[in-house]
Amino acid sequence: MAQRLTQTNIFLDPVEMQMSGSINGLLSEDFLEQQYLPFTVGVDQSIFSKQVSETKAWEIVGEMGVFTQFDWKEVEGIQQRNLINVDYKIAFSFVKQIDKIHTYRVRFFHVSSHLGDDFIIRNSINSYTENRVNYEQLELTYIRQLPQLKSKVFAGVGGVIRPDALRKPFSYIVGMDRANQDKKHSLTGGFVIKGFQETDFNLNLKAGVGMAYRSDSKKEPIRIILEYCTGHLPYSQFEQQKIEWLGLGLYFNI
Repeated sequence: MAQRLTQTNIFLDPVEMQMSGSINGLLSEDFLEQQYLPFTVGVDQSIFSKQVSETKAWEIVGEMGVFTQFDWKEVEGIQQRNLINVDYKIAFSFVKQIDKIHTYRVRFFHVSSHLGDDFIIRNSINSYTENRVNYEQLELTYIRQLPQLKSKVFAGVGGVIRPDALRKPFSYIVGMDRANQDKKHSLTGGFVIKGFQETDFNLNLKAGVGMAYRSDSKKEPIRIILEYCTGHLPYSQFEQQKIEWLGLGLYFNI
């Protein structure tokens, strides 16, 4: 597989196409009675690329991700781990690195959401449920490196482009994350704030802090972080629901 020339990963974005998993306690419930377990299997692949100079490059990237969510709770004295939902996402991006500091990404993606069999059976769902998480979107993201802080900041806007989509079109993302690329082991962390017109641009926050472990063969490190998330549910057709969790997460790229 061709190595990526550019770095556009936003690891704290709940729907970033990467490898990740976390075990979280829902703060709205008894912390020890129900856990929320989101897992992601995601890959990216450089399709066409060119290293223009030492600091300039462009590439076209293909990405795929499967976002699976389970709950883990005790029901009538029996521990159950039930599949709630699966979201599927495929994307193509054009990335242009202007210099060591500035990078732009234009991404087109399709996402669709599907309730899990366990959830359907447990809730006796036997008819159509409205699903607004089935659409295509075009988005523009700007990423700025902050070398002195060993960090990057980013901001982006997006719009749904399917004419007959059920959802309202506009969304945004801003945030910051940190990992020292000069060290094998370093502190890592950051935050992501997202808003969607579909949920009245209410604030959705995910933040985390932990350790990053870097290898010579990968641009992105392995991260183990303590994470906090609050806002609307980032997955499934039930995005109008509010959620708040605290947990431990693992993030990496292959």
